[in-house]
Amino acid sequence: MVRRVIKSGLACGFRWSGASLVRRRLHGRSGTPWIVAYHRVVEDYALSARRSIPAMLISRAMLRRHLDWIGRRFDIVPLDEIVPGRRRGGRFRRPTAAITFDDGFHDVYELAFPLLKAKGMPAAVFVVTSLVGTSGVPLFERLYLALLRARHASPSPRARLERIVSSLGLEMGGPADPPGGAGDPLRLTRLLLERLRRDDLAPVVDTLEKEVGVDDAALHERRPLTWDMLKEMRRSGITVGSHTRRHALLTLESEKHVVEETLGSRRDLEERLGAAVGHFAYPNGWFDGSTVAAVQAAGYRFAYTSCRHRDPAYPLLTLPRTILWERSSLGVFGTFSPAVMGCQADGTFYSSGLCPSHRRN
Repeated sequence: MVRRVIKSGLACGFRWSGASLVRRRLHGRSGTPWIVAYHRVVEDYALSARRSIPAMLISRAMLRRHLDWIGRRFDIVPLDEIVPGRRRGGRFRRPTAAITFDDGFHDVYELAFPLLKAKGMPAAVFVVTSLVGTSGVPLFERLYLALLRARHASPSPRARLERIVSSLGLEMGGPADPPGGAGDPLRLTRLLLERLRRDDLAPVVDTLEKEVGVDDAALHERRPLTWDMLKEMRRSGITVGSHTRRHALLTLESEKHVVEETLGSRRDLEERLGAAVGHFAYPNGWFDGSTVAAVQAAGYRFAYTSCRHRDPAYPLLTLPRTILWERSSLGVFGTFSPAVMGCQADGTFYSSGLCPSHRRN
């Protein structure tokens, strides 16, 4: 609550004084397109947040508020048009913005797609191609759910889990461990994802699930889009791009796997959709010089990150995005705040960190 009050107060001050616009110019964001990114769309945020990563969620009602606010202030355009900054047949009248969704969850089709169609807004969805049309769930979601269950596991499986986690240099913590503490499931999820290659992490997740069981209902909520859904969305003006083949953090992977994740996913999409694919989103936003070069070699024209910096050698392959979720635009009273949303657009609250600058051998 205190943080929200401070954030709302700063937002009002920045917007009223014009300081947010000055900051935008100083950081080179003036005149650049604003690209926003979402993940899952749900009916009831409070209910879904009990067993989901909160910052992955936005309710349909809040998404509608976001889209209305953006639509009143920006020309919302397809990704193919946003980078050149020109609409076919003439210049844009206002600053440009693009709406994107990562990971390819089915709820984007069920809840966001109807909103976008009703408002006549184009958008883009970046999918994990190995999951499309399956009952599979991204590995990071399975990891988070397993750690969430492990927090309340009975003594016997919990002891085994603690040995697994401690072998990785981490601590499980207890059920009463505060958010962000050593045993917080979200913190552990991030630490494991950012330390282990995907092929090393998968058996850890398998072991965790064997110990604590699987929440089938929670996994079902996270089911991916189907190919038919993607084809329908594409016919209605939704751009379909790649988010790799298996949602691997490219800066941790070998060169061989980077090629499989980038070129392989593009080929998957083009074969199933029968159309060229030119857009790519880095998982976790992470990139380095080698991964950007691989993305270029795979044939993508544009690629997107959530990190603060860009690669000057590849400006169109390191385009910045703002990750938004249910609470990213809340004011002091816990409701949608135009001032806070304005500061998101200006980059005042742009807090994503720098990406790793190296890849493991």
